[in-house]
Amino acid sequence: MARRVSSVTKKGQIMERTTILRGSLHWAWRLGVCSLTYVVGTMIGGAVVSALGMQLPQIPEQADERTMGMCLMIGSLALAAGIAPLAKGLQGSFRRRWLILTGLCYVCLGINTPIEAAIFTNLGGMSAMAVFSIIPCGLLAAVVALLFHPSGQATAVVPPPRRFVPGHGSGRWAWRLTAAVCAFPVIYWVFGMMVGPFVLDYYRAGDFGLTLPGVGTIILVQLLRSALFLAAALPVLMYSSGSRLALAWKLGLAFYVLVGLFGMIQSYWLAPILRALHNVEILADSMVYALTLSWLFAGAGRARHEVSLTDPFLSLRHA
Repeated sequence: MARRVSSVTKKGQIMERTTILRGSLHWAWRLGVCSLTYVVGTMIGGAVVSALGMQLPQIPEQADERTMGMCLMIGSLALAAGIAPLAKGLQGSFRRRWLILTGLCYVCLGINTPIEAAIFTNLGGMSAMAVFSIIPCGLLAAVVALLFHPSGQATAVVPPPRRFVPGHGSGRWAWRLTAAVCAFPVIYWVFGMMVGPFVLDYYRAGDFGLTLPGVGTIILVQLLRSALFLAAALPVLMYSSGSRLALAWKLGLAFYVLVGLFGMIQSYWLAPILRALHNVEILADSMVYALTLSWLFAGAGRARHEVSLTDPFLSLRHA
């Protein structure tokens, strides 16, 4: 009897490991396809910018095109991995999910990051990024929405707009929106102050094409970026499934990869301490900001559903 139980246990362990391996492989090839799609999109976007006679940001002297191409591939893979968990939780039709993901990617990569880079670097060409990013963001979002669709077992954290908006008066919306817009600059400033003593000298010296704007400029720009982040995040908050905590880490991961990791991977010429500290800084403020948005808006829906076991990052066996 004991041998039979032992045999059954071993078979169960083997089946479990096989299922996890199969799920991992499924995720791997999907992420690879998404990564290649984004790279192709950047090629098309570059051709469009060139045809329009626009100038992309200058490549720093420390960089070379071959290494930058390799970093783009790695960064594109990180992009796909960063937004795939969020895509798995978005409810609705393919078109709706594609538009939500496109909006999030484009606001982060095509608008907010160039705005930030415009005041902290002298590389120029940031306005062209708004045109350059349209096609790669749209293509990436389409493939991610297609390959990483929801399981069908999750329930939205917040009811869709038709049921959600009428249930909350203008006063509630006003304070939530105001708090959300003010939250990002505060979070940005707090974590920025923590790394500032270790990185500010590089900005003051103008190393790596960096520059240091005035405090007033920084605050105004972060308020603008905050409003844009909120506009891109609201559809995600309205149509995502799972618990508030699950939504927070998925949205925070997406923000971190889109705004921080993707750029840091490609900016390999920066001093290691700059890349390391800015990565930690952006990861921290992305998670705290996403948690704040989740509390402000997902909490308004009062849904208390736990994360589905089909969440790929909690159980690969269901991939």
